[in-house]
Amino acid sequence: MIYRLSFLILIAVLFSACAPAAIPVNFEAADIAPAPRLPGLKHSAYVTLEGERVYYEWGGLQGSPVVFVHGIGAGNSSHLWRENTEALAKSHRVYAFDWPGFARSGARARQYSNDLYVAVLKDFIRDVVGEPVKIVAGSLGSDYAIRVAAENPELISQMLLANPTGYDLVNPENKEGRAFITTTSARNEDFYERLSTSFLGPFLWSLINSDSGLDFFLLNFVYLDRSRVTSELTQIYLDNLTGPNKEYAPFSFFAGFLEQPVLEFWPKTTQPTLLVWAKDDVFTPIRYADPMLEDRPDVRLELLTGRAIPYDEDAERFNALAKDFLK
Repeated sequence: MIYRLSFLILIAVLFSACAPAAIPVNFEAADIAPAPRLPGLKHSAYVTLEGERVYYEWGGLQGSPVVFVHGIGAGNSSHLWRENTEALAKSHRVYAFDWPGFARSGARARQYSNDLYVAVLKDFIRDVVGEPVKIVAGSLGSDYAIRVAAENPELISQMLLANPTGYDLVNPENKEGRAFITTTSARNEDFYERLSTSFLGPFLWSLINSDSGLDFFLLNFVYLDRSRVTSELTQIYLDNLTGPNKEYAPFSFFAGFLEQPVLEFWPKTTQPTLLVWAKDDVFTPIRYADPMLEDRPDVRLELLTGRAIPYDEDAERFNALAKDFLK
């Protein structure tokens, strides 16, 4: 699991990949939601959740609702699901949103946290969808979904999770000996302070927010098939990083505030769950699945081709699994 990492690893990991009710935004000309860009989704809007302006898209048939939850990384967005939404929209009502601080959602000069994102996901299900949902989530987004499924099982009926990051690997063969690494222990206030107030933050951001920086990490850490890293894809990541305060959510991630350990929550979940894992994931290798399967032997594991985002690299196989599991 990824916690306090060295400076170089922090840079690399970035690119792997209960409160107020929802308040629909009263759009003015400048606030009209942009056109949806995910295939099969025909509508877009903004909603205020937990005081944060959240962008989302939806569409598909009036079947059971499916919510796509993207992982955390600079330049990430719901666009990561572009190869999957149309396939599920043929039989489900499909939603996809951008986390606060990312892409088309609002970004503020603030310290983002896992607790905020978990609360946003709960509110999105309750107040935007309005009924229990089936979750399709990737990497750290999977960990937020696991916590919601454990704390509020009435909100989630099924989970399809790709490369979850939050399970503990301390003594994985000794269940009683595993350490409960908490989110609090992962947080580094001093490092966040240096990122947000000193030269270190702008320097790191200049490395991240560039064609060469994005290309390097997409080619070496995100995609196994290097041909998928095109200039158009790099530009989408750059567009997602454009705008004021877009650095604060990634800085919060670097400093450990977005980590979500799930050793405490995973065994409490009872929802039918399918795990899919990329065979060549650099940051969350397949061995991370072993203790999860031990603690929930009813869960099935499927291996896919790829690194950080197998639902993109092995989309045909992923979509077939998703349609069969979620039907």
